[in-house]
Amino acid sequence: MSELGLPAAIGAVAAGGALGALTRYGLGEWFPHIWTTLVINVVGSLILGVLAALLIHDKVWYIFLGTGFCGGFTTFSSFAVHAVTESPVRSILYVLGTLIPAILAAAWGRALGERWMRRSEGANV
Repeated sequence: MSELGLPAAIGAVAAGGALGALTRYGLGEWFPHIWTTLVINVVGSLILGVLAALLIHDKVWYIFLGTGFCGGFTTFSSFAVHAVTESPVRSILYVLGTLIPAILAAAWGRALGERWMRRSEGANV
């Protein structure tokens, strides 16, 4: 695993976070609906799952894309606000409709990433 100094790590997280937050903001402007946050959180979980498997040995790219981009792209705070400002039934559906698919997407993404890693390691033998 490559060593990364604190200033470079902070820069990588900040740059990735800015890109993720801008992407989330743009999607929210294009699709201004409560369910956009749900989709963003599920897709972000999938992406982070893949990155966790693929970039396990590349700290620089993982903190840029995983911690930075996915951290800025997904949004627990918006999720929480949506959950408490909707009707009780809609809030329950939204919470369950976000958490269950997001957890499944993260698991699926990690499995995909691990599969890709095994394939690439087999191709390099």
